[in-house]
Amino acid sequence: MLKTDTVSILLCTYNGEKYIREQLDSIINQTYPNWTLHISDDGSIDETLAIIHEYKEKLPAGKLIIYAGPRKGFASNFLSLIKNRDIQSNFYAFSDQDDIWLEHKLEKAIKAVQQTQKNSGGRYALYGGRTTLINNQKEVVGHSCRFKRAFKLENALLQSYSGGNTMLFNYALKEKIEQLPDNIPIVSHDWYLYIICSAFNGDVIYDDESQILYRQHENNIVGSNSDIKSKIERLKRLYQGQFAEWNKINEMSLDFYFKELPVENQKLLTRFFKCRGENIFGRMRSLIYCRVYRQSFIETVFFYFMNAFGKLF
Repeated sequence: MLKTDTVSILLCTYNGEKYIREQLDSIINQTYPNWTLHISDDGSIDETLAIIHEYKEKLPAGKLIIYAGPRKGFASNFLSLIKNRDIQSNFYAFSDQDDIWLEHKLEKAIKAVQQTQKNSGGRYALYGGRTTLINNQKEVVGHSCRFKRAFKLENALLQSYSGGNTMLFNYALKEKIEQLPDNIPIVSHDWYLYIICSAFNGDVIYDDESQILYRQHENNIVGSNSDIKSKIERLKRLYQGQFAEWNKINEMSLDFYFKELPVENQKLLTRFFKCRGENIFGRMRSLIYCRVYRQSFIETVFFYFMNAFGKLF
């Protein structure tokens, strides 16, 4: 039996001693108090675990729970928390170890999901949004891009719409992810939730007002990719075959859920992945038929260019 309006915060750590206190403090200071913090540590060899245990002792019993991560990288660590059937609540929020949450983050996200589901009557819900970028001195250095195009499967096949550190989702979506077999990998936890939620025509909610301070530093596993240089470098890697590998991974998980999906999304996915076996003209026809896109027009054109030269699949 789920407790009313509870939220489980899923935080993954690895050698995060430098910044984790600030993140834990920002969670404790949330205006929404009905949360439980679940921390999966992926084998830290610094003082991260000692700091976590220190906070656990200060908090009420059962408020902070610690797990040993699978030690297979950040995506597998987050996935291990999502698929943990002992973690049950109405809502779930991802947390990185080095960010700082604004005090209304949880409250605003939960209200947005509740209102959207009240209006739509949908089963699955995923909330995400923009971030404020800060440096090591906590000085604001920028903001993540503001997206304006629709958030649906045609977009999700080519990109995630927000960082996992902003995301909050409901129990029904977690329950769906729990079904994924352990032998099927994922690229990243945030992109994967967007793909699955949109594939089932769930509610995808976008907050264009930042609710977190996203720290940019040399140890970031995934950076913001907000400046021109990083965008060019990222697109270069995608052209060299990285995205083709990601497509193969995404296709495996979507195949698992395929028969459950709405018919229109089955047709879309069939035509999208059919590009892999076609010649240049067939690939272009299929992608145009699918009408897939990225939030940036220029990046969308680049991906169609990649497809023409057989670099997308």
